[in-house]
Amino acid sequence: MKKFIMGLVFGVILTTLGIAMGAENPIKIVFDGRELHPDTPPQIINDRTFLPLRFVAETLGINVEWDAATRTVIMTSPENMPPYSLVAYQKLNDEYGFVILGEVKNDSKKTYSDGKVKAEVLDVSGNVIDKLTATLPPGITPGETAYFKMRSFSNQGNLVKTVNFSFSGEQEIDVTPTNVSFSEIRFSRDSDIYDDSIYVTGEVEKSNEDLYRKYQNPIIQIGLFDKDGKMVNYGERELPDLKKGSYSEFKITLDKGPAYATYKLKCFSD
Repeated sequence: MKKFIMGLVFGVILTTLGIAMGAENPIKIVFDGRELHPDTPPQIINDRTFLPLRFVAETLGINVEWDAATRTVIMTSPENMPPYSLVAYQKLNDEYGFVILGEVKNDSKKTYSDGKVKAEVLDVSGNVIDKLTATLPPGITPGETAYFKMRSFSNQGNLVKTVNFSFSGEQEIDVTPTNVSFSEIRFSRDSDIYDDSIYVTGEVEKSNEDLYRKYQNPIIQIGLFDKDGKMVNYGERELPDLKKGSYSEFKITLDKGPAYATYKLKCFSD
């Protein structure tokens, strides 16, 4: 069966095998008993049925990319894909250098206690002007997203053209997503402090369904977003009290940053 499927993907050709339908009848694609509807319909040409490659491959969980420079279709099976993918990132200059804020998604079917993001920062000529690394929180379950922050003390922030990211995950674990609620969220500033930091305080509590789960290394993340949905500030804090019980208070200190309109809180643990 596996050889048949891969032959279907790489050949993108199915012999009609008795599907001698008239041109007036649409060709159906049925996968695991479910009818699929690609944007480009299948066609019969010279008694052979042609299917759209990207649609079939992605239905089977295979990643498909097109390299225009070499005119190559590149396909990667799920087991060879990186565990995380980039959702979005934002580069911000500050008085110390520049900061990269980003969001990743766990595209794999595994959960890791040790995840990392590496970045090569390039200028307009493609030269690497900085290399940065960030650690992801433990327990990002499949389909979930998490935030990260990278700081550079380089004075070349204005030269940044693009950033190339790579991801890794180690120490596979078996956990469900954390199930908590947040309350009493407050934002404040201390005018007596030079850098005018933002303080976020609040409470976090396990749900009844998660009450007896043992949180090993609980971490809370907060992302601040502008009116256009771009992340403009980020902070995180370990929650030792949540490891011991069902309730914790937290205080997160964020650097001074651009104006924000909304925020999101996330909690992770292995």
